[in-house]
Amino acid sequence: MTEDRPQTAEAQALYERIWLANQDSKVDIGAQLKVLNHPRSPVFKRSDNLLPWVAFICLSIVGYRIAGWIGFLAISTSMAVLMMTTISFAVMSRLRKRTIAYALSGRQGFEELWAGGGLTIRMVGDPSSEVRAPDGDWLAFSRQHLPRAENEPVR
Repeated sequence: MTEDRPQTAEAQALYERIWLANQDSKVDIGAQLKVLNHPRSPVFKRSDNLLPWVAFICLSIVGYRIAGWIGFLAISTSMAVLMMTTISFAVMSRLRKRTIAYALSGRQGFEELWAGGGLTIRMVGDPSSEVRAPDGDWLAFSRQHLPRAENEPVR
């Protein structure tokens, strides 16, 4: 049990380095949205995915009731184009914001997203430094690329 504590303390210190580097815009934390946009993900929100489809169906019905098949086809086509061009990007943008907020809320959230394969981290301006979850080692990334914090104890 005593062997686990230093690892936990070191992991927390390394996570804090990533958190601080993100605040200083030195690290870019990315989200693998296809991996995260499913019900088992901690950042998935069913309403973000469901509401556009409910609006699509309701507006198509309204179009049919007002103008018959022509209204139905016009609104359905318009909504399909809108969903492919705008709404899906808005849904993914919201998912990305939730993911980053969850990852930066604490080490437990970061590690949960990392274990699920939903994160990437890299140094800003250096694409070759990218490490992808779950196979990459974020602890090694933090040790290698991020300076020790001033108040971090030396191990």
